[in-house]
Amino acid sequence: MHEQELDEMVLENSSSPSVAIIVSDASIKNNIATSVAHIHAFDKPLMKMIYHTIHVTSTEAELFAIRYGIN
Repeated sequence: MHEQELDEMVLENSSSPSVAIIVSDASIKNNIATSVAHIHAFDKPLMKMIYHTIHVTSTEAELFAIRYGIN
């Protein structure tokens, strides 16, 4: 269901020069947080950004998510 909605959103907005589409994911394993973002803007190449942070506990990550309203 969500995949279809995402596909439709990308198709509708990918030709608009004022829209950027960002898909991100994050995980924590062995106290290392990894965040990956794929960014698509109108006439720019697809960008992939990866961030790593060490010594992160799941409690810290949960508090961060709550603070910034991330589901």
